[in-house]
Amino acid sequence: MPSQSPVVQVLDFIDDIVSSPSSEKGRANATVLTSYVVFSVIGLIVWRQFSDRDFSTVLTLGSGIQCLGFFLLLQKIRQQRSAAGISAKTLQMYVLVFVFRLTSTCVKNGYLPVDKSGDWVYQFADICALAVVCQLLYTIHVTYHLTYQSHLDSMPIYKCVPPCIAVAVMFHGGLNHSPFFDCCWFIAMNVDTIAMLPQLWMMVAMNGEVEALTSHYIASIAIARALALSFWWHGFQELAPKNGGFNISGWLIMIAHIVQVLLSADFLYHYISWGTSGKQSQGMVLPGHEL
Repeated sequence: MPSQSPVVQVLDFIDDIVSSPSSEKGRANATVLTSYVVFSVIGLIVWRQFSDRDFSTVLTLGSGIQCLGFFLLLQKIRQQRSAAGISAKTLQMYVLVFVFRLTSTCVKNGYLPVDKSGDWVYQFADICALAVVCQLLYTIHVTYHLTYQSHLDSMPIYKCVPPCIAVAVMFHGGLNHSPFFDCCWFIAMNVDTIAMLPQLWMMVAMNGEVEALTSHYIASIAIARALALSFWWHGFQELAPKNGGFNISGWLIMIAHIVQVLLSADFLYHYISWGTSGKQSQGMVLPGHEL
């Protein structure tokens, strides 16, 4: 049977909301639709008022999309009253990412978007994301701790944190003109590179099954990483040493972001395929795990 056209899929999506607003599926669809509408309005306001129509706005956009992904995940847990399928270790890694990154970006401007969105909008998006992640961890470990599948969230990711810190200390860049704040930003970048690994590990342990709102969350992170890569690709020359030496910090940033995108690319491809398949009423199943 041929797949439905995008127009038919959108109409079916809206029909699910209107015809069954009290059902789990209807509430989930309403959450996704409302979240995307609100985010689009906020994004338009930021673009018109703070972007200066500059390419660096993509970094702020990526930070906002990442925050949206965490918000959708929080709504998923609240609606289903369950933390099943969610990796707390990934969220703990993101606490480290935001704490170290905000330590740098709230004080120094070396790694910020160069337009007006870098004055406070970019940092505000990260602060909101940190607040949502902390709420997620509280919800997982306190509110719905009985549903948290700790036996599946078993990747020893903490062993990777010391090497992330060591690499940042030895090979950090100099855009902040401060070894401490440059190290903080590079630690955040390195930890961000490994942050999603526990969630992907857990998905494999669950036979590749991914619930719909969880899929939106992971896809949001993947899109945010792709936007960050495009930003640093565009600004690669700005990272080069003024004396013309080897651009080691630039290459480290590029490699880290390329790895981040590659880790997410396969999932994002199958997410797009699932989103256009007309099977959104079913959970997403990664290739190799289908019945």
